[in-house]
Amino acid sequence: MDFSFNSDQEELRGLTSRVLTDRCTLEHLKEIEGGEGIDMALWRELADLGIVGIGMPESAGGAGLGFAEVAIVLEEVGRFVAQVPALAVMGMAAPFLAEYAPAHLAGLASGERIVTVALHELVGDVHVPAITGAGGSITGVKTNVPFGTVADGFIVSAADGIYFVDAKASGVTVERQDATDGIPDAKVTFAGAAAEKLADASALDRLIEYGQTSQSLIMSGVTAKSVEIMAEYVKERVQFDRQIATFQAVAQRAADCRIDADAIKLTAWGAAMRLNDGLPAGENAASAKYWAAEGGARVVRACTHLHGGVGVDRDYPLHRYYLWAKKQELFLGGTTQSLLHLGKILADTPVNA
Repeated sequence: MDFSFNSDQEELRGLTSRVLTDRCTLEHLKEIEGGEGIDMALWRELADLGIVGIGMPESAGGAGLGFAEVAIVLEEVGRFVAQVPALAVMGMAAPFLAEYAPAHLAGLASGERIVTVALHELVGDVHVPAITGAGGSITGVKTNVPFGTVADGFIVSAADGIYFVDAKASGVTVERQDATDGIPDAKVTFAGAAAEKLADASALDRLIEYGQTSQSLIMSGVTAKSVEIMAEYVKERVQFDRQIATFQAVAQRAADCRIDADAIKLTAWGAAMRLNDGLPAGENAASAKYWAAEGGARVVRACTHLHGGVGVDRDYPLHRYYLWAKKQELFLGGTTQSLLHLGKILADTPVNA
């Protein structure tokens, strides 16, 4: 599969990279973490440049391009650990709403509104929601809702389907949950809150496909940059009058990091192109999610170890990538859950005679 960008896509990647390079400095990231934990000013700047709406329909103020362009932005967000709601809005809510409820796309491309996804519950599997929706309302608790503290609306999975709930609706309570990556999640309680049913329960698989692919793309950026930081360090760090990169054990572990990072990138982009072409992506997205969870953890762990104590210094950039990798590893299910889900997909796929 050819993953090279055309000229317009390369320009999009370059523009996103330039903006994030200017804004996501170590000092700025620390400042945002010390406040709300979400860089809404940067999000609005990206929206003004047309980046947020790159994959949204023109009728909703977007550029009308495909998921491939969204994937480019998500990967760059991971590379710069930008504290913006790209995963929730661009990677999950927007493509799902474009397919099932276009009216709710209003204001997303311009950055005026944030719509996120509420899929995790206090116990159980994200693929099998337990909360209930009936008679135009929904009742239950969702946890670890990404960017839920700034959301204007929630796409909520329930036992009988997918619902949209306005954040300001009566019966909705949002509580901040501090997460490992410095970006707060939210615990959202729905107590008979008014809800609009968007799709049947079967649509949840498609929403999760978007989520698994999007977080794998972010992990691709996170691990690629982690490997770059590590490579520069081991080439400069001198021990016993030699650069530690020349030590066989260091070189072998660094090579393993590169292999894992490349596997994450290839599986993530394989799933992204399936979504871009409107094709079923369940197996591809699940495979990408497994590599993001398993391989991503190995990469950031090894990169941290090869730095010694420097890797966990909060004034050094690598620790932030470690925390982001841990967050993406667990969102939508960790390694074991991801592998079990992939196995179920394979087991349920008919074998051609």
